[in-house]
Amino acid sequence: MNKRAVNISSLVILLALLSLILEICLYYFIPQHIIAVVIAALISLGLSHLFLEMSLDYDYCFLHAAFMTITSLAFCIVVYLMQPNPWIQYDYSLLALIVVNWFIPFAYCFIRDFFDRGPRFSDYLFFFHGMSILFMIVYLIAIIKQLFFTPLLPPYEPAAFGAHNFVPFMATGSYIEEAFFNNISLHHMIVYIIEMIVLAIPFGFYAKVYCRNLPLLVRLAVYFAVPFLLEAFQYLLGIGRADIDDYTLAMIGTVIGIIIYHVIYYISYNAHKRDFLEDRTVTKSLIFHFNSSI
Repeated sequence: MNKRAVNISSLVILLALLSLILEICLYYFIPQHIIAVVIAALISLGLSHLFLEMSLDYDYCFLHAAFMTITSLAFCIVVYLMQPNPWIQYDYSLLALIVVNWFIPFAYCFIRDFFDRGPRFSDYLFFFHGMSILFMIVYLIAIIKQLFFTPLLPPYEPAAFGAHNFVPFMATGSYIEEAFFNNISLHHMIVYIIEMIVLAIPFGFYAKVYCRNLPLLVRLAVYFAVPFLLEAFQYLLGIGRADIDDYTLAMIGTVIGIIIYHVIYYISYNAHKRDFLEDRTVTKSLIFHFNSSI
């Protein structure tokens, strides 16, 4: 590693550490935690732009995003484990900080790579896969927490005597019908449905990304098997909530994630004639070789 790379890496870590300290101070001293989230998003965007333009390399954006995501995750876990605490309160804005510290650099670099007409910036594929692995680590922690330790629950009571529902949306439909009849708010039911679907969207997207070269039947087996295994583990371990509605909602989220992949692929192919996961330098050399042979 040359002297310039060491200097840039040191600058990335220093600025990331300062921005982390600022985020923690804002969260601690300002009751309106959304302010900390907005400022964190602006800082993350500015630093991502600075590091990319300064180095012409996506590696340093990944270093910044990895440092901020891991440290903000650690801060979130510490605050969560400290509860109840009169000095600092846990709320969902801490999760928003983690999302912002990961998503803003990822989205910014994705857009820059998409609109880059030449190989001006290097190592985007390393950045994409590194950010994906980082996300999947955080995602796995979230899945374990939300399914096994603090499971997402619908507003209706579970079936008596430990009975299980094997008909999709029968219990959910009955509750909605009863809610309309008795003029009960559906807010909690809607939140539950949205949360269960959203929780599965990243799985659908990344399952498609990393299984796209596998045969169709193998991909289908992955899409159906992983949500099923999660529900089966809940049932066998007696931890969390195993229910056909959760599985069905997870499959809806998986389909949405797959659709998002195809939309991005379609846009990328029509704009650049390449898969968004292909190295543009390799694509350009193949096109040049093809034109030369003609």
